[in-house]
Amino acid sequence: MPRIAKSDVNRALDTVAKTLIRLGGEDGKISRAEVKNALATDRVARREAPLVDIFFKFVDHRDFRKGAQVTASDIKRAVEYAKTNMVAKYDLDNNGLSTDEIKKMSLTGKRAVELAKLLKDPINYNPFARGE
Repeated sequence: MPRIAKSDVNRALDTVAKTLIRLGGEDGKISRAEVKNALATDRVARREAPLVDIFFKFVDHRDFRKGAQVTASDIKRAVEYAKTNMVAKYDLDNNGLSTDEIKKMSLTGKRAVELAKLLKDPINYNPFARGE
């Protein structure tokens, strides 16, 4: 398998961040119920769903205070953290992520790689599709 560029994985994280922020609606707060409902009703593209689900849980867990709400700024901070600590940290030789490097990543990082591959593949990528 060829290597996958960190920039492609970062783009996948940015895509999911935009999706999560969109799900938050006008109030700018993203609730567990909104995400769960969006995933269940195909308001999230199926190719994005695995990463949307786990990335939201990751963000929600990072913001662990009782009664805390996930906002767009929380999502943006989590994306920057993920780019640095869940993606770039594993590209030891700075030439893209190899299969062995991907195997060492967290589940969130692996799902970001999976989405990056789908977004990069023109046969599977249709920006107007709401599910496959």
